Amino acid sequence: MKRKRISLFLTVLFFISLGAACTINLPYDAFDDLDGITVMMKIEPDDADVLLNGRLIGSAYEFSTPRSALSLASRQNELVFKKKGYDEEAIDLRSYSSRNITLKIDLNLQTAETTADPVGEGIPVREADEAYAAKSEIPPPPPAVEKPTAAEERFLSTVVLSVTPVETAIYIDGKFWGLAPTRGKIENLRLQPGKYVFEAFKPGFKVFKKEITVPKQLQFTLTITLQK
Repeated sequence: MKRKRISLFLTVLFFISLGAACTINLPYDAFDDLDGITVMMKIEPDDADVLLNGRLIGSAYEFSTPRSALSLASRQNELVFKKKGYDEEAIDLRSYSSRNITLKIDLNLQTAETTADPVGEGIPVREADEAYAAKSEIPPPPPAVEKPTAAEERFLSTVVLSVTPVETAIYIDGKFWGLAPTRGKIENLRLQPGKYVFEAFKPGFKVFKKEITVPKQLQFTLTITLQK
């Protein structure tokens, strides 16, 4: 008899627990973001600045391939694309349901505002000014600005960057560039020829800091290995 009571008690307790579990409501995003999300950016112009939650993380072309796509723990983030002369574009990633997001955005050129005439309307011109204007010679036209040749245009060298260990923070000239990926080399970094200070940090390893000269060539390889 005692065993039957215990068995009945356990059965009732089981169904009470099952009913309580069924009433727990978890948001869809809690399951959908378990493995994180990736964001691939197809932005024009591709050298637009990318800000993650207000912090500059690099240029758009640096996240334009499946291997270099931005990895985030969840979609509770905002991206902003900015470039001088263009209207900025803000993207709330919470509006996307896919785990693999591809952003295709053409930034709009800003319209040039017409400069107002510095002479105010209704202000009379003094006679002395009229006499001076009449006696003045017509100034010669400004010299024509020659368009730079193709050789003078900005040259960018592709820097193939190999950094170990993974998830090492990389800084270029004191600005955060990104984290070393788990998939191997970084092949989407483009820099003008010249000298740059490369820094690499990861807890438990010695800090790497060195001035590197990027030559004027199509591709330049740089390997950084942190020491414990």
